[in-house]
Amino acid sequence: MSAGFGLERIGLLALRFPRATLLLIVLITVPLAYFSTKVGFSSDIREIFRSGTVDYAKFQLVEEQYPDSGQDVLLLIRSDDLFTVKNLERLRDLHLELSFANGVRDVVSMFSARHPPDNAGGAEPLFPPEITEKDLPEAKEAILHHPLVAKKLLSPDGQTTLFVIAMQPYPDIDDLRVVASELRDVTERMLEGTDMTVQYSGLSFLRLEIVSSLMADQMTFISVGFLIVLLISWLFFHSITYVCVAALPSVIAVIWLGGITGLRGTEVDVMSGVVPALVIVLVVASSLHLLFKVRRELAEGADVYDAVDRSVREIGPACVLASLTTAIALFSLTLVPLKIVAGFGLTAAIGTAIAYLVTITVVPSLAFLLFSRVKKKKSLGNKADLAFGAASRCCHGVAHFALVRPRLVLGCGLILLVGAGILYSQISPRYQYREYLPERSPAHLAMNAIDDRLAGTENIFVHIQMPPGARIDSPESAELVNKVDGIVAGLPLVRSVTSLHGIESWAVAGEMTEDQFFGLLQEAKTPLMDRILSVDDNSTLVTGYFPGTDAADLLPVVKELESKLDKLRAAYPGVVFTATSLSVLSAKASYEMIAQLNRSLLLAICLNILLVGLVFRSVRAGLYCVLPNLLPIMVVAGFLYLSGLGLQFTSVVAFTIGFGIAVDNTIHILNYYGLMRSHGRAVRPALEETLTTIGPVLTVGTVVLISGFAATLLSQLPNLRLFGEVAIMLLATALLANLLILPATIAILEGGPLKKSGSRH
Repeated sequence: MSAGFGLERIGLLALRFPRATLLLIVLITVPLAYFSTKVGFSSDIREIFRSGTVDYAKFQLVEEQYPDSGQDVLLLIRSDDLFTVKNLERLRDLHLELSFANGVRDVVSMFSARHPPDNAGGAEPLFPPEITEKDLPEAKEAILHHPLVAKKLLSPDGQTTLFVIAMQPYPDIDDLRVVASELRDVTERMLEGTDMTVQYSGLSFLRLEIVSSLMADQMTFISVGFLIVLLISWLFFHSITYVCVAALPSVIAVIWLGGITGLRGTEVDVMSGVVPALVIVLVVASSLHLLFKVRRELAEGADVYDAVDRSVREIGPACVLASLTTAIALFSLTLVPLKIVAGFGLTAAIGTAIAYLVTITVVPSLAFLLFSRVKKKKSLGNKADLAFGAASRCCHGVAHFALVRPRLVLGCGLILLVGAGILYSQISPRYQYREYLPERSPAHLAMNAIDDRLAGTENIFVHIQMPPGARIDSPESAELVNKVDGIVAGLPLVRSVTSLHGIESWAVAGEMTEDQFFGLLQEAKTPLMDRILSVDDNSTLVTGYFPGTDAADLLPVVKELESKLDKLRAAYPGVVFTATSLSVLSAKASYEMIAQLNRSLLLAICLNILLVGLVFRSVRAGLYCVLPNLLPIMVVAGFLYLSGLGLQFTSVVAFTIGFGIAVDNTIHILNYYGLMRSHGRAVRPALEETLTTIGPVLTVGTVVLISGFAATLLSQLPNLRLFGEVAIMLLATALLANLLILPATIAILEGGPLKKSGSRH
């Protein structure tokens, strides 16, 4: 059996029946094109951390008891002076109008603030029914120092205020667009003619912007990818016929990927959005290997059928093995217990299989049919093009350098591996869930403004669940809440705290006694209270607010909080204290995710090395993969450490994918080198012939891969740009390692000592 497990014979079958093959491709493509239009887009950033872990279960519990905490729309309104009669009246009218808008559950703003209640429980609104110039100084002073408003809903300078709108959950993005449009219309109408400006944010608006970014990215990745295919194909072949054969399979593969994604009912998310670009570059890289071989055969006088047949027989097994190594690397991601990463791994692995199947069927059949119709057959085998010639000369020079000084090259590679590995061991994980948000979007800019002017958009919840028999609306529970409030307020980063303790302090500042306050809690159903207390669930929520923070800075704060809560857990064994929130969950999950991804990367490395060794029936062949493909990962990780970017799980995903693709270079070199050796060539001539012949193809393939991944640099999502940057650096380093270190290693282990004047055969 061949190195491709006989799977390359699919290409031979397609070559034997080219018209039937292409007809079958068309019959499959048409319905899949229809289903590709049904693919949806996932926009809920909480899906990033969906898993079966205990931490996620705790987060879900809080969301179930306090549903308003996850569906907010934030309106940030600014003016040089909010406290004019006109501005305040417009803002109060806006509060009222928004309350009646479609899909709105409730609205919290500074107009929700009230004076402390009297002994009967009545609490007058802080702003009088009719606001006059005379009322302004007193109202401004009161609201700026109101414990539930200051820094949370109103900036200390009185120029910025926040409206928090609790929305009904809208899983359908089209419904959400309608609701968001109504909110914008109401807000703009109510603020028209004033000097006030508004910015929209919150998870609902972020969902819309994420979907818009994903849709724009999909169009960018696919269109730029196809453009690159056309340019690269024309640059190296100077033939419309070759361009068609190289480009058409990538179009078909993307359609198949979209159709199968639609049939699976899988949505495109902030990670899987890059898969079409990945599929395009994989198809083109394999197509180029096959077509370059066809061109060489045609240049040597073979007829079209024989040229394509030899290409499939000699290059096809390497393409199979390259696809397998990439698929193994991607499939290893499915072992990560996070839905978004596992889903990405599965989708990308399916995409890799599609890429191979389309390439091995379409390229041979289409090449035979089109090339057979070309009248000037000599033009099909013409090698005289500047780009390929330059690549060939460069690779020949690299091969000569590596084979003349193999020990120097290998020694430098080992030193670089050790040094970069030390840096890799020192790198610390870094992560913010905002990396999955379009950073230049209005909603993201609004979040930055809230961080700058108010308490911050991030929060940390301490959920207090009282045991059966103990009531949350009691003085004893209030004392416990007071302790937790003090702990959260004392944490680094936290700027402000909202809790039942703050409500109690505000209430008893008036004429109400503590007993009266607790007696009214059963009936307290205001929007603000619903975010703090759940009498039905016998629980309460203490919320600390802080600005956007990296996981590396937030985790020590979470650990400090957990340490202090442990003391309360020991003192109150029946009470359950849970520290959670999206920020906390993302910080914890990012570290665990990176650890899981590192394990999956190690598994992918081991499996691919084992696979290469088994296929080539050589332990040496497997070992040859280690240094040239492990070195790029270490070098790029070292760069991330030195640049201060840290290790994000997007980077580790790129490592895994990059390794799977980089091994392809090793496989093609080993495959062709094996063919040369089987033809009786000695070690050094075989290596020189391999690098001179295969090197330019690998260079072109890497250029295609890099160009394809470069499209991700145009993404509005920082995580996708980082993915592209890491992948590009890794692929470029892997090419150099395979052209330098791999032949030097083979020369030392198989060829004996080499001298400048020649080699020992």
